[in-house]
Amino acid sequence: VENARSRLARIPSSFWGVDMPDLHEFLRTLEDAKMPREATAHEVVDQVVCRATFNSAYCWALQQTRSGKKATHFVSHTWEESVVEFCEALQALLLSNPIFWICFLALPQTWPRDALGRLLSTPFQSPFFVALRDCTEMVVVRNTKANLYDRLWCTFELLAAVLQKKNVVVAGRMPGTFATGRGTGSTAKCTDPLDRELITGAIRGAQREDSSLEALVNRAAYLVGRAPEGTSVNVSRARGPFWRTAAL
Repeated sequence: VENARSRLARIPSSFWGVDMPDLHEFLRTLEDAKMPREATAHEVVDQVVCRATFNSAYCWALQQTRSGKKATHFVSHTWEESVVEFCEALQALLLSNPIFWICFLALPQTWPRDALGRLLSTPFQSPFFVALRDCTEMVVVRNTKANLYDRLWCTFELLAAVLQKKNVVVAGRMPGTFATGRGTGSTAKCTDPLDRELITGAIRGAQREDSSLEALVNRAAYLVGRAPEGTSVNVSRARGPFWRTAAL
């Protein structure tokens, strides 16, 4: 892991991206592993990604191209959706030669929890925040099983998009019970207690510095939840129009 960490440190996190051919290869890997179509990111990481990257201790993205590929689109999603449907939603977007930053392919999933924790220990300096900063747009992949903003990392990523004035390209469908607005992310969950403490502290600190931020994030979540698939939402604008057809 130490050797992998030193190699990873030489490659900026915004270069931990995958392109469309990589996604096709990843789907073939899932098929070869006989993963069911409904397998979630939790299952795919455990049964495919970790096994494929165990010897190198690299992330899946850099194992495909050791020098990395600079991401153009940061992808925000829950880990509850079908990974096959997630990849298909990305493939269906009308984007020109996108390179996606996808957390479960961009982060080294075989690292011990303490080593991975150090990589993520400061949310506003984490690979997530830096990669989004260097990307052209964010892509939010919605799904019919779970509300993204019941997940704390997704809430933080939306806040980061608001702070960085990113357009958000919307893919996939939200569950019928999806609701956003006042209190977005206030009951969001995080499987790791340390992550929850770090992210909650980062969000509260940002809100103390800018009292309007909570309302902006609430509105952004509302727009992302209701925008038509394939449209681009300007989450930082105070007034509409809030979405447009994504540029080719």
